[in-house]
Amino acid sequence: MRRTIVLALAILFGCTTIQKQKAEPGKPDDLHFHNLQILPQNMPREELIKTMRVFARSLGVKCEHCHVQTAETPKPEFDFPNDAKPEKKIARTMIRMVRKINSDYVSTIKDRKQDVTCMTCHRGKEIPDVPVVNVESNPPAQQH
Repeated sequence: MRRTIVLALAILFGCTTIQKQKAEPGKPDDLHFHNLQILPQNMPREELIKTMRVFARSLGVKCEHCHVQTAETPKPEFDFPNDAKPEKKIARTMIRMVRKINSDYVSTIKDRKQDVTCMTCHRGKEIPDVPVVNVESNPPAQQH
């Protein structure tokens, strides 16, 4: 008998809670991004994800390289607005640099084929390889 009363009260309480939730207006989704300092605030979600994937692929890294990971299971979760990782600040600086190179220098080249991107230097590596310059292959001009 006691179990029946407890069960009835639980069902009644559950139904009351559901009715209250249905009566409350739904909260609008928070579809705008927080703390975008380089990329446009109104950037479509799909475009932002595509851009982040290009960055990750260009450097051979994953989201946790720049973003603070808050959970691993059941699936990775991140605090995207958080600026705690220095790599995020470096990424912003690098994006500014690439934009400046493209606007101030590459744009002045007649018949240019493409702009500079992260891949131009990184080529899938977090730290780009430093090219070895063979000084002997281009000897300095001799003076007469």
